Amino acid sequence: MSEPIQSQVSTHVSQSSGVAQLPHSKNTLYLIDVSSFIFRAFFAIRSLKNKAGEPTNAVYGVATMLARLAEEAKPEYLAVVYDSKEPSFRKEIYPDYKANRSAPPDDLIPQFARIEELMRGFEIHTYRQSGVEADDLIATLAKKWSQVSVENHVVIVSGDKDLMQLVDSQVVLWDTMTNKIYGPTQVEEKFGVKPDQIRDYLGLVGDSSDNIPGVPGIGPKTASDLLKEFKTLEQVLRSAQEGKIKGKKGDSLKNFEADARLSAELATVREDLKVEIPLESLRYHFHLTAAGTDLLRELDFHSLVSRWQTQTSVTQTPLPIEDLLSKEFQTISTESQFQNLLETLEKVSVFGIDLETTSLNPREAQIVGIAVCLPQDDPKGAAYIPLGHLDPSVVQLPRQEVLRRLKPLLENPKIKKIGQNLKYDWSVFFEKQISPAGIAADTMVAAYLLDPEGRHNLKALSLKYLGYEILSYEQVCGQGKDEIGFEHVSVSVATRYSAEDAWLAVRLWSQFRPLLEAEDLMPIFVQVDLPLVQILAQIELQGVCIDSSWLHQLSQEFSEELKGIEARVQAYASGPLNLNSPKQLGVFLFDELKLPTQGKTKTGFSTDARVLDVLAPLHEVPRLLLEYREISKLKGTYIDPLHLLIDPKTGKIHASFHQTVAATGRLSSSNPNLQNIPIRSERGMKIRRAFVPSPGHVLLSADYSQIELRLLAHMSGDPELVRSFQNNEDVHTRTASELFSIPNNQISEKQRSIAKAINFGLMYGKTAFSLAQELKIPRKEAQEVIDRYFQKYSAIKGFLDFQIVQAREKGYVTTLLGRKRWLPDISSKNPVIRNNAERMAMNTPIQGTAADLMKLAMIQIDQRLRSGGYHSRMIIQVHDEVVLDCPRDELVEVKKLVTEAMESAMTFSVPLQVNTCSGNNWMELS
Repeated sequence: MSEPIQSQVSTHVSQSSGVAQLPHSKNTLYLIDVSSFIFRAFFAIRSLKNKAGEPTNAVYGVATMLARLAEEAKPEYLAVVYDSKEPSFRKEIYPDYKANRSAPPDDLIPQFARIEELMRGFEIHTYRQSGVEADDLIATLAKKWSQVSVENHVVIVSGDKDLMQLVDSQVVLWDTMTNKIYGPTQVEEKFGVKPDQIRDYLGLVGDSSDNIPGVPGIGPKTASDLLKEFKTLEQVLRSAQEGKIKGKKGDSLKNFEADARLSAELATVREDLKVEIPLESLRYHFHLTAAGTDLLRELDFHSLVSRWQTQTSVTQTPLPIEDLLSKEFQTISTESQFQNLLETLEKVSVFGIDLETTSLNPREAQIVGIAVCLPQDDPKGAAYIPLGHLDPSVVQLPRQEVLRRLKPLLENPKIKKIGQNLKYDWSVFFEKQISPAGIAADTMVAAYLLDPEGRHNLKALSLKYLGYEILSYEQVCGQGKDEIGFEHVSVSVATRYSAEDAWLAVRLWSQFRPLLEAEDLMPIFVQVDLPLVQILAQIELQGVCIDSSWLHQLSQEFSEELKGIEARVQAYASGPLNLNSPKQLGVFLFDELKLPTQGKTKTGFSTDARVLDVLAPLHEVPRLLLEYREISKLKGTYIDPLHLLIDPKTGKIHASFHQTVAATGRLSSSNPNLQNIPIRSERGMKIRRAFVPSPGHVLLSADYSQIELRLLAHMSGDPELVRSFQNNEDVHTRTASELFSIPNNQISEKQRSIAKAINFGLMYGKTAFSLAQELKIPRKEAQEVIDRYFQKYSAIKGFLDFQIVQAREKGYVTTLLGRKRWLPDISSKNPVIRNNAERMAMNTPIQGTAADLMKLAMIQIDQRLRSGGYHSRMIIQVHDEVVLDCPRDELVEVKKLVTEAMESAMTFSVPLQVNTCSGNNWMELS
């Protein structure tokens, strides 16, 4: 297992016939071909933007390249070289030179200025000479520097193959994007020719990126073979003219001799330019100015801020990860070591923790080891306690004894804990009869608050905020058929892997804490999201009982329905028909049944749900197909998989609840996805019947009534909507009365449905087009209804418009509790993308506040149940509903308790209303 660890810390590149290294001489000049690097970074790092929506992928590529230089090379001399904005001599001798290049992409253009700003932030001198390409300027500087002394070395930072012709005993090329270093041996391995033959090589093969023609029919392999035999381009051409090179390639060389010479001239870098740059002016030490620090923060490059001291001209010592992580972490394998660790932990106020186990399922996981880290920068403060490794070379302490002695520390709320995804660790401890307390920080949750739509795993966070690539689980345990359990990992490797995780969590928290404070996110982090970690762990472990016999019956029932529908559809067909084949259905519906086509896909006629909805009134078959698809989805997505998710030990389903997925702040779930179980159809509702209480218990549902509309009333301050809720009116009937100017008692069901669609739809940014489709009314009528609505509820219109304006000004919108959602696309030039961001701007403050309210309510419910000694427990949270498993003798009291907790979780200008219902399965509660 040592090889993957070593590959993490090596800065050298091994090749099949040797190793190329960065020069160790202090007299080494680093020449950065930034013009080429900008474009490579732009296309290699896609769709990266800061929170304000500004594209930053090219800037990030250049910034990380500078970071790598600072940390790994520590250059004494440095120059950043740009292409000239004016054409070079190559354009004069060949007007089509680079003629195939299009204008820079729109997202790249504003990044050029940012990159120059970045250079100023590092106080790096940049060089550009009129009419001179960067390659020629680099070549001239490299030659000038090398000629001073044989002790002088040059590192060209570029991936451009043209520059490889400069490589020799004093010059190497370092491609930082692939981390490959090219000396003469490596150049020859890559191209099959020596560096001084590269210009001739390019004369033969050409270069499509620069529109250099080369010789038709001469590819890389042929070119290298010819140059190995004849040494130079001139000798190759002469040999072709003399008939020594036969066949098509010989003919091509004779016919395109002039093109070959022209191509070689175009590819040859110039080393003889007049450059008035004093060599001593190239001396440089990396440092970051205050303006540079502000720029990195503005661009959301937090990992780079952590690498350099701010507002100082002194070079900061790089994060000493590579040298320390592989050897400084301690393995706790003796009683005296463990006792010393316990005594240390008892004295601290906070420590980092990470568990290694045999399974991702906390109910069956056995603890293999525990890593802890003290809240200090010195990695010596991190240690690993192996408890279950199948490693005979290391003595391990008894697992139960270690857990027994750690239990008081873990359960002490005054000694705080830091970790990544602590919900899992807490679940494992709960299963071992340990009730840990005192979460200081969960770095996954903190990262989610800072960037809800980012990636929140430890690898991504470490790269983003610390600039460090962690030792991955796959490197330690393998993957696929070669994967091993963690218990089979050697203790030495496990120490490095697990202690690193605990240590990085502590380091990340030191980054996140000031960021949360700066963004005013610390209150919601401490009061809402952190307390929920433990609650969700308990909900998952509690699980929900499943009536498997009902699932089996429902599966059979749906199978029979599918067979019946298939037979009815088949009766219309002229031959065998696969109802799951869109291509066959397209031919059947539009060629055989002659139904009107509704559009095409790449493979034929469209037969999606939208098309079938349009066709359903015209023929029975489209309606049957819609039914068939509904039943198939319910059976294949929910009913049959639910059987597989039942834990054989508990007889329950233990769904996973996630608080770091939905950007609005809502909770989500998986295995199964409880939020997506359809309840608008009778068949979908039947699935909920399988969710039942524990023996002797009932299910209790508590559901906020029209919560988002109530929040809209409060947040917009619209007097009509506020008054409607304060008077406990049917808000949809009231809205219909306002829209259609008729009394409440004369409102038809259709009019109320229109009002309901308007009330809920407009806060989601619903347009006249989508409203018309939903209500099956003309678009003009839908627009008239929307216009009348906003005339009656003008404050709502003002509130929604303000959210869009605020999002454009600040780049984000917030909930009432301060949760932020960044909307980088709010000013996009693409109207589809921009409109989607505007809808998010309108809805997120409302939906996000509803999510925060539910979380606060869950915290209140949990506290009241436990302080009151009740046995009722929350088992499901979906949308605005929470479901409890409740002993029958507690039902009356708990129903009151839950209602009070939910209705008092936050205070608004309109009253909150909670509907409660109890029953013997979840369907009865709906």
